[in-house]
Amino acid sequence: MMPLWKVTFVALGFWGIGHAAVRGQTECAGITWEELKGDIDPSRHPGFAPVPDHLTYKSEIYLRTEALEALDDMAAAARVDGIELQVVSAMRTWSHQRRIWNGKWSSTRFMGFTGAARASEILRYSSMPGSSRHHWGTDVDLNALENEHFESGAGAEVYAWLLDNAYDFGFVQVYGDMSNGRTGYQEEKWHWSYWPLAEGFLRCYLDLCPEAAFVGFEGAAYSDSLRIIDRYVQGIDGPQ
Repeated sequence: MMPLWKVTFVALGFWGIGHAAVRGQTECAGITWEELKGDIDPSRHPGFAPVPDHLTYKSEIYLRTEALEALDDMAAAARVDGIELQVVSAMRTWSHQRRIWNGKWSSTRFMGFTGAARASEILRYSSMPGSSRHHWGTDVDLNALENEHFESGAGAEVYAWLLDNAYDFGFVQVYGDMSNGRTGYQEEKWHWSYWPLAEGFLRCYLDLCPEAAFVGFEGAAYSDSLRIIDRYVQGIDGPQ
């Protein structure tokens, strides 16, 4: 039986199936499911580059080269305006996301929840392995990982600057405040996606994603009932 998200995807695209098929074959040529789910080593992948020291305090983190060049340009423009942008998280491999997910699954913070309820609570801010946009190397977390940081003082100035200027460099806050009815993850003021690449990767992800996409981690069995693809992977905001 075809999963609901595949049925939805096919139905939405059926009107232009000929054009979509040609575009999909061209757009996704050379892109594998393994790299879309983060099962690669970015240090050995020709499409990735390390984030330089002036953009992060971390070592050996990577982005797609095009996304990194755009981020570098955006950070330079921000500095002119007195705004400092620092990368807190960039590309994440499947195994990295698994460590995050399984760590939360077994933490005391989530012990009051069981089964699908525990997975749903973790999903407020963390992706199941294989479903994170961070796998693609197009998305970055900037400066802090708490919305409160961006609601006052210097953090609020950073967020205001990003809202006014980020899309000039191709970056979009894909997890907004949900007031428009968006499903999935809660608001993340720190998470910015390089849209010129990520938009196409999302289409490829939906096209290449196998039915048994989510295995090998705690709570994976609840992925279908929680509708990970249509509620979370597709639960994003685009350019405003």
